[in-house]
Amino acid sequence: MDWRVVVVLVHVVAAFGFVAGYVGTNMCTELARRTRNDQERRSALLISGRFDRWLNAPGGAAVSLSGILALWVFGYSLTTLWVVLAIVLMAGVISVGIFYWSRFGGRVEAAMAADDWPGVRRLLTEPRVVLVSRVENASVLTVIVLMVLRPA
Repeated sequence: MDWRVVVVLVHVVAAFGFVAGYVGTNMCTELARRTRNDQERRSALLISGRFDRWLNAPGGAAVSLSGILALWVFGYSLTTLWVVLAIVLMAGVISVGIFYWSRFGGRVEAAMAADDWPGVRRLLTEPRVVLVSRVENASVLTVIVLMVLRPA
């Protein structure tokens, strides 16, 4: 049996799950950032958290593991530039999620629990937070382009 078909299918399905969760999380967070209504902000952040827990986090793990398996099954070299870039960028995205966004999410959840909606808005619109989000978005988009085009 040619395992490449199975591996690429698992990798693509995992990528769809990760990207759906990533986009959903980011869109809901952006809605929470832009709204002036605290109830809408709460709803958007609750949905954002669900996207993150149900699709983004497990999808990131699945796409990473299946990507490593795909490297092996397809025989790609770890010294190929697009492979190196994709691995470094994806490792960065996952690291930022674990070490930055999880702490940030805890701060937002604490402000929400304290019913500090001006504080929630300040956290969401903090320039550094917005910059990290935009750089992460560019990294995810670059990984997708590298995976699709696989430039030589």
